[in-house]
Amino acid sequence: MQVIIISPNSTSHKHFNISPTVQLVSGLLIVSVVIVLAAMIYQWSNKTPVTIVEYVSIQSQSKVSSIPEQHVVQKSEMQAYYAKRIGELQAEAIRLKAITEELASMAGLDTASYVLDTSPAQGGIDIDGTSVTIDDFQSHIVELENIFSQQSTQLGKLQDYLITENNIESAIPSGKPIKEGWTSSYYGYRIDPFNGKKVFHHGLDFAGKAGSNIYAVADGMVSWTGKRGGYGEMIEVDHGNGYVTRYAHNKALNVQVGDRIAKGQVIASMGSTGRSTGPHVHFEILRDGKTVNPYNFVKR
Repeated sequence: MQVIIISPNSTSHKHFNISPTVQLVSGLLIVSVVIVLAAMIYQWSNKTPVTIVEYVSIQSQSKVSSIPEQHVVQKSEMQAYYAKRIGELQAEAIRLKAITEELASMAGLDTASYVLDTSPAQGGIDIDGTSVTIDDFQSHIVELENIFSQQSTQLGKLQDYLITENNIESAIPSGKPIKEGWTSSYYGYRIDPFNGKKVFHHGLDFAGKAGSNIYAVADGMVSWTGKRGGYGEMIEVDHGNGYVTRYAHNKALNVQVGDRIAKGQVIASMGSTGRSTGPHVHFEILRDGKTVNPYNFVKR
């Protein structure tokens, strides 16, 4: 194949001879380029156009999605951790408030001026400050936990003390074993009504109506019941701390050995059993095994 190229002014010309092999190779190259271009145009025509904004958005999402999942998990775990600790502190604050109110009630204190049901009043001038950091927040939580722990220990000891004091107080004999009646004989030497001799009387006699109630003068445990010589039907109550009380000449007994009784509880009915001239209760108080004058306790 011969190719002739003529100049624009037709004054000269050039000619080339192209062999069949070169023609075949060139044809194949041209066909290949056309096929590739046609395929690219077809694929491009089937795609949804993407604007610049959409492209930027896609790139941004790609960057966000590249954040390590571990970081997200750690942040979620941290939020759950602090939420749990704050919840625990709130529960502890409620518990300490309840203990405080109970102790105030036990001690007979008026808490009206402290207004325990509302937040403490605070105030101050407006001053610019710095934002609280995570480290500051953590430090405050630890400090608050330590304060609550100390307060819980102190309140616990105070509660034990008040309970012990109340138990001791309620276990010390005080008051009369009757509500109606009169004192018919005192503690100390007296003339025996049966033999007319001077003898020592180890208790107080309270006379009254037969069958009227006899009351315990302190908390304690019944250590003895039944007939005992001149005492007749008697009850003995151990109050601890060395104190024991006796109630004699009863008509009927309402308790038995081993019963725990409270101050003011009805334990018997008045009678005249044993060595007695009429309905009354012989009342004795022993301290460390020795009788003491009940009058010092009755008048409380």
